[in-house]
Amino acid sequence: MPLEMICRRPGFALELLAWGLRGNVDGYHDACLESVELNERLPTEYAADSVVSVKGPDGRKRFVIVEVQRRFSRRKIWSWVAYVGALMGRHECGVMLVVVCADRATADRYREPISPAESCLILCPVVVGPDELPVLREREDVLASPEIATLSAIAHQDDFKTVVAVATTLATFDDERSLVYYDYLRGQLSDELRAELEEIMLQTKPRLPDRFTRPIELEAEARGEARGEARGEARLLLTVLEARGLEITQARREAIESCTDTDLLLRWGSRGATASNLDEVFGDD
Repeated sequence: MPLEMICRRPGFALELLAWGLRGNVDGYHDACLESVELNERLPTEYAADSVVSVKGPDGRKRFVIVEVQRRFSRRKIWSWVAYVGALMGRHECGVMLVVVCADRATADRYREPISPAESCLILCPVVVGPDELPVLREREDVLASPEIATLSAIAHQDDFKTVVAVATTLATFDDERSLVYYDYLRGQLSDELRAELEEIMLQTKPRLPDRFTRPIELEAEARGEARGEARGEARLLLTVLEARGLEITQARREAIESCTDTDLLLRWGSRGATASNLDEVFGDD
């Protein structure tokens, strides 16, 4: 999604660079998405995730490469060396490599200067991880950069108030990016946090479209229907066993009544119709 964010708004690459440098990029402007392919026809594995050109205060073009890393990859380092070098050689200008990491451990691995053995080259990526992303809660801060706010909420999801604040703002402002980013944020949360967030979002005014809240209701309905179906199968099984004169212990009765696996109950019921004892019904399960 960070790459899609850059496609939607190339200037976002400059914001990532600024947060990674913990400074500002004043004077840099005219961000423009560039092709990730070079005339040098580098192998596919050496292609960059996203490339944005910008003009500096002197009016000359520079490039910002943005890569998204979920885990440390030594092989990826060689890809960056190849791409940064090729881009610099082709355009004879500066190139900044920004690496976005969702977790602190991966960010720490990339934060140190990278110097391949027996090489004069030192590669120093600008890392944007949880430590570089600000905690944003105020509506005006989220609206100032929905992209940074979304990544920040994901990186700091242990702070659930921040997640809710960002999600609520994303879900209630009129912009083509808003629900796309909200859906991305929701998808990056743990199952427990996502369910908690969706319950809260059911109360938002105006209401979110059904596709963002209906999953909770559908899951609840499905669970209710499944429990009702299982109870019916359990009652039927007990009726069949009692009708055939098979003695059922209290423990076995409770196990049947508490079972929610309808397939298992159906299997027991099928066996119970012809079994001569309970071992033939439950023995294999």
